[in-house]
Amino acid sequence: RKKDINDSGVKIGARELPAVTQLFTEPYMVSFLLDNSLGAWWAAKKLSSHDLATAEDEQELRDKAYVDHLPLEYLRFVKNEETESWKPAGGTFDAWPKHLSEFKMLDPCCGSGHFLVATLQMLVPMRMELEGLSEDEAIQKVLEENIHGLELDQRCVELAAFTLAFAAWTYPGSSGYRQLPALHIACSGQAIHISDDELRKLANGNHELYYALEDLRNKFEQAPILGSLIDPKSSIHQNELFSLAWEEVGPLLDSVLRKGQDDDLDEAGIVAQGLAKAAILLAGTYHLVATNVPYLARGKQDQVLKDYCDRYHNEAKNDLATVFLDRCLQFCPEGGTTTVVLPQNWLFLTSYTSFRKTLLKKETFNLIGRLGAKSFQTPMWDFNVQLFVASRETLIDDTHLFGGIDVSAPNTAEEKAKGLVEGEIKRVGQEEQLKNPDARIALEKASHELLLNDGANCMAGILNGDSPHFLKYYWELMYYSDLWSFQQTTHPNSQFFGGLTNIVYYDESEGHLREEEWIRRERLHDSDQRGQSALGRYGVAISQMRILPVTIFIGKRFDSNVAVLVSEDKFSLPAVWAYLQSSEYNEAVRRIDQKLNVTNATLVKVPFDLERWTKVAEEKYPNGLPLPFSDDPTQWIFHGHPCKSIVWDEDAKWTGFGPIRFDSTVLHVAVARLLGYRWPAEFDPKMELAKEQRALVSECEALLPFADNDGIVCIPSVGGEFSASERLLKMLKASYGDAWTDDTLSALLRNTDTSGKTLENWLRDKFFIQHCKLFGDRPFIWHVWDGLPDGFSALVNYHKLDYKKLETLIYSYLGDWIQRQKTDVAINVEGAREKLSAAQALSQRLELILEGENPYDIFVRWKSLEEQPIGWNPDLNDGVRLNIRPFMSVPDIGKKDAGVLRDKPNIKWTKDRGQDVETA
Repeated sequence: RKKDINDSGVKIGARELPAVTQLFTEPYMVSFLLDNSLGAWWAAKKLSSHDLATAEDEQELRDKAYVDHLPLEYLRFVKNEETESWKPAGGTFDAWPKHLSEFKMLDPCCGSGHFLVATLQMLVPMRMELEGLSEDEAIQKVLEENIHGLELDQRCVELAAFTLAFAAWTYPGSSGYRQLPALHIACSGQAIHISDDELRKLANGNHELYYALEDLRNKFEQAPILGSLIDPKSSIHQNELFSLAWEEVGPLLDSVLRKGQDDDLDEAGIVAQGLAKAAILLAGTYHLVATNVPYLARGKQDQVLKDYCDRYHNEAKNDLATVFLDRCLQFCPEGGTTTVVLPQNWLFLTSYTSFRKTLLKKETFNLIGRLGAKSFQTPMWDFNVQLFVASRETLIDDTHLFGGIDVSAPNTAEEKAKGLVEGEIKRVGQEEQLKNPDARIALEKASHELLLNDGANCMAGILNGDSPHFLKYYWELMYYSDLWSFQQTTHPNSQFFGGLTNIVYYDESEGHLREEEWIRRERLHDSDQRGQSALGRYGVAISQMRILPVTIFIGKRFDSNVAVLVSEDKFSLPAVWAYLQSSEYNEAVRRIDQKLNVTNATLVKVPFDLERWTKVAEEKYPNGLPLPFSDDPTQWIFHGHPCKSIVWDEDAKWTGFGPIRFDSTVLHVAVARLLGYRWPAEFDPKMELAKEQRALVSECEALLPFADNDGIVCIPSVGGEFSASERLLKMLKASYGDAWTDDTLSALLRNTDTSGKTLENWLRDKFFIQHCKLFGDRPFIWHVWDGLPDGFSALVNYHKLDYKKLETLIYSYLGDWIQRQKTDVAINVEGAREKLSAAQALSQRLELILEGENPYDIFVRWKSLEEQPIGWNPDLNDGVRLNIRPFMSVPDIGKKDAGVLRDKPNIKWTKDRGQDVETA
């Protein structure tokens, strides 16, 4: 149900909230939080100063704190740097009651009772030890005096109550099934309905009391969505309940709730608490609040929940998780402690800056366990979470240190659990966190040296709002008009040049997308105009996900998936580049921000050792950073040569000619050239390139005579032309020149998964699927065939395939092949009849495409009806994704859903979130 609700896109209200936010808490999370709060309190009482001073390690202390059925396996200790004495890493919680009979614990989102049961199992042996009680006596007192639970969902309340009772009945040494005291567990999610007249009667003429009761009534009416967020002691009018004491209002609220509750509420058996009980629990205070809070981003909340969070938890409102953290701290008296599982992004996101500052100033942080992703055993629950222990007391000691442990690197819950026990606990100053950029909370000692943003700007890139319309790979066009601009994007790993694959439909003269002004203003908020100040400048393009790979930015447009850092005079670009492409940069960023995608503002809020990285740059790049070069045919700066290369020469510290290439791209570049394709650098003599790169561009001119004029090359010999393999071989030999040997072709075929076979085998069976993969499933060389392994096959340059060229393919090339098969049929050549039938079937399908009747037409969502192409008259500006559809939509020749193509590109037409124009 959770998946169904999330997929539906509805705002989360009372009906959806329980299903969406319920989350099983891993046992190791519960144990770590309770061991380092309640367990730490116990250790402070149990261990002597001699124990703490003389213990060899943490395990020795855990052993000494042990009593039967209280293992404390996750309890952590740290050494005082001055005294060398141990102390609990989470603190000693001296403000808690000295006697457990006065201690109160609450789980306000108790679910099925995991925290409640774990607390019971810790408190029973403690009270047995401290008070000399039997198992039954200790259980009785713990249930009567210590444990409290609230839950939004009535079904979970019943489950939690049974789970807690079952734990009491089955506790080792207890007398088994027996009558238990009333459990302090109630449903906080049941609404009440009571009239204004009844409220006035209860207020008995006291206007302040009436308004207080009215406010409370209004809150409890929204209980199904607010649940434990309801604080009966607060009011929308003031932070306190007028001038009234709770003692005056509480009994009347009890009357209100009892009048408003359903008659059959008490039928819940063991959980018979009722709304009045829930109100008592909601108004209470607790020395320990322990829970796994619900997670729900503000954008998914319905308006009722949004408004409430905005009014009562404004600084924490961006996620229900932080709102609940705020509420959990409110449940605590001075010195009380909250220990919770919650997402960790509030530690670093800019939207929580004010919330962080408030907590850092007003509360005391005890311990943070950063778990990261893969913390839950259930794969669908993959959240970046943390374990957080904090106490409700204003920080008065500016030297206070809190503990932090980071186990985000391991990829399984088991490894993370082990790391929480064995990993290093770092101690960082709480007040020092306020000096971090945006008061981000880091588990490393803060560095207040130069930051990157002291000498560099980091800019966000273009948002276009409709990528199928505005964004293409550059190879989807060959001849560029001023309608398109190059746009740099992400690259999977750090290297000098990468991410140079895209073009964007952009008006350079006006500086915005080619889109209606009102759409750019109202929907995009002018985000299509971002990054203007980086144009024409070199910098660093930072991919904003995962390990933050970097490439050199070359001054073109860039998209919103990369942030571009441009250094000012204070920092040299080589020094900045040396730092950013090192692993230290990613580590520094991840210390302050663990979100999967990091904002451009955050990327420059890390320390930068200018002197050190300037020296590194002087050693690695004494001549400066290189000008653009690449042997990757998917980059628009590619030189276009099939087999020659440009490399970074470590000896010369500059670019140089590299070894002859035999990699898998060689054959693909040669085929593209054979079909008449040329790379952007070949058309633009002003494109800034490394000197050697430009030299290879010039060398490609010698290969132009080998290119086909009409962009159609048949794999078998057709129409008096040589076969494709013969023509390709001539192209390859000309490319290699004197470097061609008898072994060259074998090496090329081996590197393209065609070892031991012929060049024609590769062209027929492997080329097209590899071409699709290499060029992002936007192929520009199409392989049309008749379905037979030795039948008609033609490679077609999509850029040249207009109406007349398709006619040429059908009636000249395929027509010649059909006529040949008819001749062979007449003289009884074996297999000729099958080839004739297959070729005629192909011809019929291609004629359907030529005519372009529905469903074999091209439909362009963003064009009006009058602008739609009639017949096969594609506009290359619409992109391969749309224009290839007729070729894949006609009845299949061979592969399923491939139409007349040799293989099926991974192209779908169902996931397009744009909207049709009104006249389409």
